[in-house]
Amino acid sequence: MDPALPKLLQFDRFALDLTRERLRAGDQEIALRPKAFEVLRHLAENAGRLVSKRELFEVVWPNVAVTDDSLVQCIRELRDKLGDTDHLLIETVPRRGYLLNVGHPRAAKEHDSLPPPERSQTPIVGSPGRRLVLWSPVQRKRASLATAAITICCLAAAGYLTAHLWLPSSANALFTEDDARRITAIAAEKELPLPPFQISRIGRGVLPEHRRFVGIWVSSTGFVNSNRQFMLVITGAEPSGIVTGFTVRGPPRALSLVVKPAGATHFKARVLGDSFRYSGPNSEREVVMTADRRLEFNEVFDTGVIVRVALDPVWALVEAEQKAALW
Repeated sequence: MDPALPKLLQFDRFALDLTRERLRAGDQEIALRPKAFEVLRHLAENAGRLVSKRELFEVVWPNVAVTDDSLVQCIRELRDKLGDTDHLLIETVPRRGYLLNVGHPRAAKEHDSLPPPERSQTPIVGSPGRRLVLWSPVQRKRASLATAAITICCLAAAGYLTAHLWLPSSANALFTEDDARRITAIAAEKELPLPPFQISRIGRGVLPEHRRFVGIWVSSTGFVNSNRQFMLVITGAEPSGIVTGFTVRGPPRALSLVVKPAGATHFKARVLGDSFRYSGPNSEREVVMTADRRLEFNEVFDTGVIVRVALDPVWALVEAEQKAALW
């Protein structure tokens, strides 16, 4: 960092304490992974200027070869933590880089730093129209129950429509309407909020060891530590070995390490042998195919805590292709 820059960068929506490496929005101190903080630091130091991907790679990952996914994961984490759902705070400039739209930081004395966080009911402003509040334990419990109830109602009401949204336009679809209804029923039973997705035929150039991952995988009991329900929806595979899909988590349980409400997150990863890895907020994820053709999802948090869940296939591309070949 340039020694001439202030130790505290204060913007309208957040502040960065560069000495203590802390992010604050309103009265709330927000935890970030070290690399995500470094990305935000460089964007903040260059607020209002387009920063190229190459520049971010050189600053945040010097002398280390990483993929675009590492940077994308950091940007996704920052947008999530700052409430930037409309991508107006951190703007993506296609094929060029990122732009932090906050103007220049307000003047701050060199010895300034962020005060320690206080528990408060003061609203924290994220994106326009969005208000975040620090809730008490009782309020959080009520919110979790309300989220679970809303999830179940939405699944029941939208089940038929989402089933049709998933179906490919091809008459020879491998993922049929019956498959969609069955998966919807499983998701509703486990309170899993499935995202709209589509699975169609995959090109011949995709190797068998890569296409075998494509499918819908669900746990019978959930995560080992908490029994929180979980599903992997792997929708595609490319000749380069890249697989894409969604992780779907049900409502948090009493012992859940991730207390966010039920939801789905998109991922993209490269297959290496019997597994693939990718990063998430505050954790690294690895998915391994076992000898009995199940998937084991392992998540290692920055604190060193490890959680895992075993997944069984409820729909598999390879099996669907084999059935289609017999028709």
